[in-house]
Amino acid sequence: MIYKYNKLVRDKIPEEIKKSGKECKYEILDDEKYSKELDKKLLEEVNEYISDHSEKEMADVQEVLNSIIKYRKIDIDKVEELRKEKAAKKGGFNNKIYLKEVIENKNEEQENNKINTQEGLLKKLDKASTLTEVQDYIRSVIRIRGFENQAIEKTMLLLLEEAGELAKAIRKDYTDMSIDKTKLDHYTNIENEIADVFIVLTCVCNKLNINLFDAVYNKEKENVTRNWDKAGNANG
Repeated sequence: MIYKYNKLVRDKIPEEIKKSGKECKYEILDDEKYSKELDKKLLEEVNEYISDHSEKEMADVQEVLNSIIKYRKIDIDKVEELRKEKAAKKGGFNNKIYLKEVIENKNEEQENNKINTQEGLLKKLDKASTLTEVQDYIRSVIRIRGFENQAIEKTMLLLLEEAGELAKAIRKDYTDMSIDKTKLDHYTNIENEIADVFIVLTCVCNKLNINLFDAVYNKEKENVTRNWDKAGNANG
């Protein structure tokens, strides 16, 4: 049986696999691919930490960060200097402040026009709408809300955050894992979190000029020719 991984792994993993009597295939990445895979690995490890907040998962996050710092020749002293500078200006995250809303004295007519425009766009959607039409809708409302020029890095971090919120909602309602009863108001319903993940994922596609329907369809053209085991892994 062949298990596909296609991801960056620790340096001694191939050696451990061979010692266990198994075979594996791997490649040494060039700098461009390595850079991309480091970013993907960081997202993977942070997501795993969000799932259980263990010291083990935090150690994995730190290991990836160390590799990124080394590869990109990041000046860790400069990073600490910038951290302290921002902390002095805006504070840290120790006081558990959860910002709920900001009230601005904006032009009421302009705000009403924005709301009316978004409601008009939303009314054009129904259950018969295509995936491309939904993607176009999200592109339009994000522009109206002023997030069109958000950096892709921030959008990716937001996607990770929303995925973590979805994991918490599922953990609360569908697992026997313990949760902090004092923070039940932080565990929202699953439908809302799925919608948030989808919206931010669509924003990523829009920033990269990827048609979401085409991406799903083309991937499924590959998947339908594969054999799958009970664990959901593709064989071959």
